[in-house]
Amino acid sequence: MSRAIIKNGSGRALRRVLAALPLCAMSTFALAQEVEPKADEVLHAMSDYLAGLITFTVTADAATDVLLRNGAKMQLTATGTLVLDREKGFRVVREGPLGESTIVFDGSAVSISNSALGVHFSIPVEGNIDQAIDEVRSVLGTEVTGGADLLYANPYEGLMFEVETGQYLGEVTVGGVSAHHLFYRAKDIDWQLWVRSEGDPIPVKYVITSKWMTAAPAFSVQLWNFEPGVTTDANTFNFTPPEGSKELDPATIDGENIIGEG
Repeated sequence: MSRAIIKNGSGRALRRVLAALPLCAMSTFALAQEVEPKADEVLHAMSDYLAGLITFTVTADAATDVLLRNGAKMQLTATGTLVLDREKGFRVVREGPLGESTIVFDGSAVSISNSALGVHFSIPVEGNIDQAIDEVRSVLGTEVTGGADLLYANPYEGLMFEVETGQYLGEVTVGGVSAHHLFYRAKDIDWQLWVRSEGDPIPVKYVITSKWMTAAPAFSVQLWNFEPGVTTDANTFNFTPPEGSKELDPATIDGENIIGEG
């Protein structure tokens, strides 16, 4: 959060008041000054709704801008289907530029494979889905896991990281449904979120744009076929490497070459 400018003698009293406030109260004070109430209300509603779901499945169409050395900007796309059970794990099957990739968390390890390349690897994970997502991002890079912000146990906390301002831009139509349009500015990125305005507050589109990289590359994901309350079992999160697949050492992995951007 940016900080308010305090001037003259009256500012000394205000500084003493702020210094005595607990951190959570200071955060609320800053939020009230920087983020429009409607934008915060919609974001909270979406985050609380997702956090309250034990299981859901969703399909996502993602696009990532790639900057080439010759100055060209190319957009790579991919489609993936996610099944998530907060008590058991998650499975993502993704068709991208490098063929079909699978990412599975079974509660104890994250396993990743690419059938076209004929490779796979596993990473032990101590913890829950949040820790598993962090581990995947550490290995693959945030460039290929952009939509994962919405999967954490508390999406609001991560989305609001280093946010400076937030605006509510009204209702628009996205993918045939009416949605609230939110626009947030953070330290290094701008991001936009469209949240369904009728029925459950389901996210329908998410866009992240770099503010400081040349040509302002962006990542976007459009979400559809969202279904809460799906039934899962242990087999849902079993991982079986593709036949003939070669196991790799995770320490040598380049995430973009395994999963592909987009």
